Amino acid sequence: MVEIKKLLEIINKDKNCSLLSKKKEEINNLNLPEDLKFYFENYKELNLFLDEPYGSKIVGIDNFKNANKAFYPEGDVIWEELEGDISNDWFIIGENIEMSQYITIDLNKERIGRCYDSFYEIHADPDFSPIIALSFTELLKNLYSSKGKELYWNEPTFESLGIAYPDEE
Repeated sequence: MVEIKKLLEIINKDKNCSLLSKKKEEINNLNLPEDLKFYFENYKELNLFLDEPYGSKIVGIDNFKNANKAFYPEGDVIWEELEGDISNDWFIIGENIEMSQYITIDLNKERIGRCYDSFYEIHADPDFSPIIALSFTELLKNLYSSKGKELYWNEPTFESLGIAYPDEE
């Protein structure tokens, strides 16, 4: 817990970022990783380098939505294809709407906290759904380090963490 608190303090001091606080509220209705729970209980949203090409908004609990339900209307062919898919446990945690770039976080107890590149065209694609962080804290640390200049997981120096669908690797 200390690591997420320190990281958010550093980010909050950066004039290119904005961390919107809120009155502390307990979040008990979802099975959340501890770092994400702390963030939701204390903050409304986080904007990281929005003036840069790859700036990101980290959503608050009010905009924390199941990705499949947000991307595909119920009854859609894709919705039906995703029934029972592991992506049903993925929730939108980050977004750059202009680029249709989304980041999702897994709430399944076996994969809790893993973050995925959920660019609209590759979301829930068994052949290409890269894991981009193993925790919410790691995601924030990497997004902050990239300063919105690039998608850090597309850089040649990024060490692959695998893909969401392990049987497809």
